[in-house]
Amino acid sequence: MTFQFTSQITPKTLSVKLLFTMALLCPTFTLAQSVTDDIQEIVITAVRDSSVLVTEETLVAPPDTAQLLRMMPGANLNKNGELTGIAQYRGMYGDRINISVNGSKISSGGPNAMDAPLHYAPVAILESLTVHRGITPVSSGQETIGGSMDAKTYGGKFSDSAGFVFNGRIYSGLQSVNKGNVASAILSMANDTHLFSTSLMTESADNSEFSSGEILPSEYERERIDLAYSFQGQDQEWNLSLAVNNTGDAGTPALPMDIQSIDSKLLHVDHRWEVDAFNILSSFSYNTIEHWMTNYDLRRPPQDTMMTQGIMRYRATFAESDNYGFSLKIEQPLDNGLRRVGVDGHWSVHDADISNPNAMMFGISNFNQAERNILGVFVEQEVGLSDGIGVEAGLRVNQVVMDAGKINADLNPMGLTTGMPVMMNNMAAMLANGFNTHQLDHDDTNVDWFARLSVESSSFMVWYLGAARKMRAPSYQERYLWLPMEATGGLADGITYIGNAALDSETSHEVEAGFDYKRRSVSFYPRVFYKKVDDYIQGTPAANMAANQFAVMMANMGMGSADPLQFNNVDARLYGLDLESNFQFNESLSFQANLSMIRGARQDVKDNLYRISPDNFLLAANWAVDKWMASLEIISYASQDRVSATNREHTNDGYSLLNFNTRVYPLSNLEIGLGINNLMDREYRDHLAGYNRAFNPDIEMRDRLPGLGRNFYGRLIWNF
Repeated sequence: MTFQFTSQITPKTLSVKLLFTMALLCPTFTLAQSVTDDIQEIVITAVRDSSVLVTEETLVAPPDTAQLLRMMPGANLNKNGELTGIAQYRGMYGDRINISVNGSKISSGGPNAMDAPLHYAPVAILESLTVHRGITPVSSGQETIGGSMDAKTYGGKFSDSAGFVFNGRIYSGLQSVNKGNVASAILSMANDTHLFSTSLMTESADNSEFSSGEILPSEYERERIDLAYSFQGQDQEWNLSLAVNNTGDAGTPALPMDIQSIDSKLLHVDHRWEVDAFNILSSFSYNTIEHWMTNYDLRRPPQDTMMTQGIMRYRATFAESDNYGFSLKIEQPLDNGLRRVGVDGHWSVHDADISNPNAMMFGISNFNQAERNILGVFVEQEVGLSDGIGVEAGLRVNQVVMDAGKINADLNPMGLTTGMPVMMNNMAAMLANGFNTHQLDHDDTNVDWFARLSVESSSFMVWYLGAARKMRAPSYQERYLWLPMEATGGLADGITYIGNAALDSETSHEVEAGFDYKRRSVSFYPRVFYKKVDDYIQGTPAANMAANQFAVMMANMGMGSADPLQFNNVDARLYGLDLESNFQFNESLSFQANLSMIRGARQDVKDNLYRISPDNFLLAANWAVDKWMASLEIISYASQDRVSATNREHTNDGYSLLNFNTRVYPLSNLEIGLGINNLMDREYRDHLAGYNRAFNPDIEMRDRLPGLGRNFYGRLIWNF
């Protein structure tokens, strides 16, 4: 595929953008009252606005970084496979959350988010995962209506001398629940100016087990290689990295197809330059992804109504995406704070074509040159009003331009003159013609703002209040899915959808309040929030008769659902609380407790939002002495009966899991860790897991997928 960028920006809108950008940038180039070094000396009253998980400080078993979100307040994941976890935060998920991997935004290669962004930061090479709590600054990303997360992989470090030093990190892990294994090696050569590094990773597993059987298919395999170079001088720093991330056969039982391969190349360059009283930060990224998926390789192939091989129901999809982005941010220290201004952009184009290996003429153009391009400008400022009072505020404007090419389908490859294929082909032609004659190009101007106030009432207590307006334009699936299908960005509800090219952008108004209490051995960080979302994009019963009739015919063939939904704008609200806390009992024993409670409901009708995490808490007792540490944790989820009738969502029972892990350090640079997850081998259903779409004698079709059974795991980390 040849990537072409076509913009709908007119000379008038371009002029407005340039003038607006200049208006934002001009205040930056005023005479600063302090030197660059003052950036590090400014003390502004602030609150704990992020949760950070450092891999070497946390013993984990799963390969999917998204699964680590269960350990962080307010966060969770929608699990569609062992490598297909979609981040969730305070009830919002998918494209509503801004996720960066090593500073790059990555658009999934396939239309069902089998390779959600955190797929590109595997646990075996992950250095840290950061969740920005609550209202996020406008500088943290372009569309942050659902929050913001950052994943960082290992890349080596500079030495303190002019001579080159060789360093490395070996990571190896095993787990019993799926006979999984992983190994990675990171090697670097560095002095105080130059850093060269490379890393290799390979991992694979068989199907996962639960107490009553196996989850079919849930096997996976993935390989990766990274090359990087960094330079640091007196006032500049450069970082250049190239990663090749290839996923092989990987089951996604909650989706209608499995991963056959995902071949990805990720390029990132960033630069930091200290100029007089300014810091100038810039970056560029480019990612290209090719993705094959099938419904017959890993799972039992489709069968017809006579339980014989249904060769005309075989499906293979080839999808690809190209996306690139840039950012330019300028930081300026002030007498009492810090100002940031910037401009950023992200351009992506997506294609997906469906075929049948048994019928060469069969074909569906699922998405053709579906473009989603964003250009944004922002300004924000942190100010210390007085001793103990701090304010942070910002404004962002995003221009979102979307378009798509014409589509077509041939569902009658045999050239029949009567029968079901003829009727389905005629219906598909009617839907294609309606799509092709509709206005497909859209230009949305979205405005975000935020403000946060911090008040320090004592040396151990800081109060916090925040408010924001955040907007998000529709995804390309929500706008351009023209035939009733399940290509929905990973909703995994088993329902077919059609898009809506006339969708408006979502607009959220939110408030958040809380406090930080940190005194001696106790820390306590609670937050309450309320978010009203106008024009929330939700599937509602489709009124398109042709789409409904097509869906009925598909359902009669045992494929899809008879009552499709269409993406439409509705009104919604989300509210709740989350808590992060720690208690140091003595030098060796400490306790950690996290709590998350979220409610999500429609406002236009009486219904709940889909896939909202049940109330849950994590309680852990941690013991550390000399070269040994251990942790015993209880994770509990309440039952969930506040479910979406629109999405035909099942209720779910509550459950509790007991986990244990321990780590020893025979040498200062060597860690050996062992752990057991689900110690009691509890059979349970994770409410955020999808519904089974693959034949399995142990799990009914369209039943919610079970959680994993008892899992013994271990890892070794050697730094040298």
